[in-house]
Amino acid sequence: MTKDLSIKDLLLPYVVMVVVIFIMQDATYVFILSCIAIISLVFLIGLRIKDINICVLAMMNLSSILIENLLFSTGLISLYSDEENRLLQNSIIFGLSMARELLILVLLTYRVEITKWLFPKHQIRATFADSIMPWLYLIGAAMSFFALIENYFRNGKGYDITFFFYAFEITGYLIFSTICAMLVALTVISYKEAYELKVPTIKKRS
Repeated sequence: MTKDLSIKDLLLPYVVMVVVIFIMQDATYVFILSCIAIISLVFLIGLRIKDINICVLAMMNLSSILIENLLFSTGLISLYSDEENRLLQNSIIFGLSMARELLILVLLTYRVEITKWLFPKHQIRATFADSIMPWLYLIGAAMSFFALIENYFRNGKGYDITFFFYAFEITGYLIFSTICAMLVALTVISYKEAYELKVPTIKKRS
């Protein structure tokens, strides 16, 4: 007896593999550019098939990445600190990250209502991504909060604890990778529905 493996079944191993490669190579800049490219492509496909749900989800997540890059990658907020200002600088970094994640969390939580208000003439529906993405940003906000507390004990009180400090960037890789994977899967499903195409499957050999 054989079982069909759909695209969604094959997506997770590739996502994990790509994330591991980026973490091992410490290629943050390339990773961010890849996420921007994927989400932008998803947005363009959403426009092509006239799916406003995909477009709004893509724009919300793209805004999250662009806000982070505007704050940190451009040097507006420095990611470097010395012994004298480490407590303050890290507090600003983790605090702004938490604020960004909470902002996107609120927008995603009310995504359907916001989309209906902005585009009342379009067909608005809740997707599986609307159920999962808020949890991802909630996890990100929690990591930023715990990193903020840990920073106080590490740099303010002198305790040698770095768990959330080192897990912070890895969590970001995982969250953004999962978001990109979900947007791609959602786009494939919507594209299939729009053009009545069959999603390719790979069958296991018996």
